[in-house]
Amino acid sequence: MGLTGNSPSRVDPKQNCESCKINHNIYITLQPKKFPKMKSKSFPFVVVLFLIVGVLQAQQSQEPKSNNIFEALSTSDSTSHVAVKVHQDKRIEQLLANRKHSSSQELSLVSGYRVQVFSSNVQRTAKADAFRIEKQIKDELPDEAIYVNYQSPFWKVRVGDFRTQAEALKVKNQLKEAFPNLRSEIYIVREQVQLSGSK
Repeated sequence: MGLTGNSPSRVDPKQNCESCKINHNIYITLQPKKFPKMKSKSFPFVVVLFLIVGVLQAQQSQEPKSNNIFEALSTSDSTSHVAVKVHQDKRIEQLLANRKHSSSQELSLVSGYRVQVFSSNVQRTAKADAFRIEKQIKDELPDEAIYVNYQSPFWKVRVGDFRTQAEALKVKNQLKEAFPNLRSEIYIVREQVQLSGSK
């Protein structure tokens, strides 16, 4: 029994060849199918992508469930079972809640007015004076926004976010009455101001 041409024939390996009385074994070599190789440049990208996804999922699972930082601190740790006891004035939590609420409101920048109360470029005292004046104004007008800015070389203190010049003029007159020593420095400036959607 033999192979004729290139066509394969079936041979039972247990069948003996009648002419030679020998058991013929047939060996078949299997070769794995070759797949196209992945480009070496894309492999590191895929690995980095999986690492980033894993880290992000881990961070999301470890975020505190509470919205308040003080509640998150007072819950016990899962590994050491230690909790932090915070002793504080309740007004601090209220301030944080108010700030979070006010920051969640949509603010838009529009052309408007502010009242400039202070401007100085004296290196030794300008910064301290600006923050001192800011504190004094906060005590006098607690509902108004106060901005302390450094625009080289000047430290400036500005008050309010006003849409119209008439609104700014009212606050300018209040500031002149409350701070007569700053009377010569108080004036209205045109600037981009932050107005919430409710104003």
